[in-house]
Amino acid sequence: MLIQNGKLLLNDDFVYRDLRIEDGRIAEILPYGSQPRQGEQTMDVYGMAITPGFIDLEVHGDRGHDFSDADREGCEIISKSLLRDGVTGYLAAVNAFPEDVLAETYEALGQWMDDPVEDGARMLGVHMRGPFISPAAAGCQDEAYVKDPDLDLFHRLNDLCGKRVKLLTMSPELAGARHFIQEAAKECFVCLGNSNADFDTARMAYAYGARGLTDPFHNTGVFSPEEPGLMGAGMDVAEAILANITDEVTIHPATMRMLFRGNFRRNILVSGKTAYAGLPNGTYEIEHHQVTKTLSRATFENGRDAGSVMGLNIICKLVMSTSGLPLPLLFRAVTELPAKLLGVFDQVGSIEVGKRADLVMMDFHDYEVTHVFLGGKQVF
Repeated sequence: MLIQNGKLLLNDDFVYRDLRIEDGRIAEILPYGSQPRQGEQTMDVYGMAITPGFIDLEVHGDRGHDFSDADREGCEIISKSLLRDGVTGYLAAVNAFPEDVLAETYEALGQWMDDPVEDGARMLGVHMRGPFISPAAAGCQDEAYVKDPDLDLFHRLNDLCGKRVKLLTMSPELAGARHFIQEAAKECFVCLGNSNADFDTARMAYAYGARGLTDPFHNTGVFSPEEPGLMGAGMDVAEAILANITDEVTIHPATMRMLFRGNFRRNILVSGKTAYAGLPNGTYEIEHHQVTKTLSRATFENGRDAGSVMGLNIICKLVMSTSGLPLPLLFRAVTELPAKLLGVFDQVGSIEVGKRADLVMMDFHDYEVTHVFLGGKQVF
């Protein structure tokens, strides 16, 4: 197939080029206006920007389904719905739950990665989002199920999903954190989050082997000149900052500009998308809580944030409109950088000859996702 007249994200800029796909991979990047071979299928994408497929490192659910349901049909609905966001690969994120629920969930996730959803976004691994987080900073997670770091539990769950825990978020101030980080970091990328740790505690956790900061805007204590805390330690030394923009109300545009302008080489946008995403606006009874969902936000009955309801494409547009970050750098935060974190940049994350043809096409005026290709096949 020859894709013609598109504006491709190549290296650090959008450039008019044509693109040839063969056997599910990018075969050639051609000059603008190239002619097709005899009998070759063509697609004219004039007026569209083309980027690599987005990679979302934190997806909890979508359209009324959560991965903790351990339901194959729900997994299929989530995976196919993510295509609408431009997401072609993702990590299934699992919060704190009772151990029997966690065991069932991790075993199911392993089975689904062995038998992937056809024509749906690829599950690339698991983000262990709980239970090793501080109850004082649990956020929308259930405090009844959070616990101190437990290596035996970590290994059991990782084994159940085929050792596919790729990313783990934990609180460094908990008892046993030092040894836990040193050991867990041998098997996955460890991030700090959901924590009220002071700067020295967090900074030492990075010395033990933690490498990232998860969700600097929520449940990370107070940042001040005297005590930079967890956020300050992460800004200081973290290799990756996973930014979850849950809505356009609670994060000031100036805050986003400060974060992205100074850290664009390590900022990764994640959606944190929950089961409430894609549901009609209204109030729902979920796990003994009343959750009110609006277009861009979900809240518990006490007004506390209940998790993200916005897809990665919407989050990109929100950051685009407020951060002033050049577009090529912005899209690196959902393509190249997460691919490098997961160790799959040799296959996806950029438009290069030989890489898998996971592609997103967007209207170049409003950046709405119009087409998604997965392994060279149009799936949305």
